Amino acid sequence: MVAGYILTGGKSRRMEGRTKLFLSYQGRSFYAFIQCALDVFPAVYLSVAEENASLYASIPLPKIVDIYSDAGPLGGICSGLKLCHGADALFVTACDTPLISREDVKEVMAVYQAYRDRGEEKIIVAESGGRVHPLFGVYPKAAFGVMEAMLLEGDYKMRNLLDKTKAVSVLLSKGSQVGRNINTLEDYKVLKEEVLC
Repeated sequence: MVAGYILTGGKSRRMEGRTKLFLSYQGRSFYAFIQCALDVFPAVYLSVAEENASLYASIPLPKIVDIYSDAGPLGGICSGLKLCHGADALFVTACDTPLISREDVKEVMAVYQAYRDRGEEKIIVAESGGRVHPLFGVYPKAAFGVMEAMLLEGDYKMRNLLDKTKAVSVLLSKGSQVGRNINTLEDYKVLKEEVLC
């Protein structure tokens, strides 16, 4: 089974401490948009840092608390692979991507399933706008050993993980906004202004 997995991110310094999942867009929270895109999965988990776990008490998803502190997204994904016992792989996305779609998810999953049917457990990530997006894709438990070894070495770079595991990138359909991260208050302002136009 593949489960959905939402990374809640770090300390939101560039958002002046505002919790991204609760930001509003078109009258709905970022969480509502992301959950809708991930509803193709039988289970969805929320990755949280221990010190931030209470912020997400109102979200009705099981929480996975990071066991690799201050290790960025790699630590969060590795924690999920270790603790999500019912899942063979996790479909990872970030908390600041409200414009992802169910179609984006299905395109990545189709490639993951094609490799799996051939007996290959590959990391499959999205590509759009000339960039690879490590925080939108499938991470199988088969990659856990490489990921944990990197963490123990102090190497937290997602790009290095993709290189080491020979990850596959999927060029998404034109118009995909998977690469649109709302990282700053300025990004958020631009997003809200687009709705008004």
